[in-house]
Amino acid sequence: MRPIRKHSLTMPTFDTLSNWLENHGRVLDGNISFGTTNTDRSRNIVHFKANGVSPGAANTDFTISHTLGYIPVTIIGQDTNNGGLLYRGSAAWTKTTITLRCTTVTATYNVWVA
Repeated sequence: MRPIRKHSLTMPTFDTLSNWLENHGRVLDGNISFGTTNTDRSRNIVHFKANGVSPGAANTDFTISHTLGYIPVTIIGQDTNNGGLLYRGSAAWTKTTITLRCTTVTATYNVWVA
């Protein structure tokens, strides 16, 4: 029977970890971007941006198509021109659509989902 070989894994030194963190910090410093559009090449945070106008009745479902390819988890950002808040509608979100509602009528909105 052959002896079992143990892999020689050594713990990284403080200097190794320090160098690793410094290099990652340089890479990330100022290089994280939502981009300006859904196809912007500088965009490196996976999300989907949409804009439009909410329905003429408050708290009414409306649907937005997206291209994430997965069911979004949450709204990561939003703004409206009249103080309305966007929130989940009554239909379940899918890999291609989300359903939202707005607390005010005809709000011009920007929304980011991920």
